[in-house]
Amino acid sequence: MREQFASAFAIGLIGVALVVGGILFMQRGAHMDLTGSISVRTLATDDNTALALVNLHITNPAAYEFVVHNVTVTLETTAGEFPREIVSRVDAQRLFESMPDAGPFHPPLYTNAVIPAHSTADYTVAAQYSAPEKILKDRKRFVVRIDEINGKTVEFPEK
Repeated sequence: MREQFASAFAIGLIGVALVVGGILFMQRGAHMDLTGSISVRTLATDDNTALALVNLHITNPAAYEFVVHNVTVTLETTAGEFPREIVSRVDAQRLFESMPDAGPFHPPLYTNAVIPAHSTADYTVAAQYSAPEKILKDRKRFVVRIDEINGKTVEFPEK
């Protein structure tokens, strides 16, 4: 009797493990997340303002598109944090065209941009700060925050 119970119990455990494993396997691409890295260049536009040009190398491993709702670039200094929304897509393209020597530039990341599923791409975002370029160069770091249209938030800190 005990041997029958033990073998039935073992078969049941194996069956449950197979079902759970199958469910996890089928859901492997359902986790919405972006991975990647950033590099930052600063550029003075006049004595009291400067641009942060952030190159993003982003991978979307999910099985779903990542639709960008908002992008914020935060400057962290010893005096505190200074978040800025990025320059709009059209203005960024014009800015990139007017400064070819400051390149290379990748396509701008913008509101309602779609990062395709299972893809890797490079983007450039520009954020303007009302501060001299020296303050941007003496920073602790920049942090890029990307909000997805359904509420997911991803941050890319400068290393």
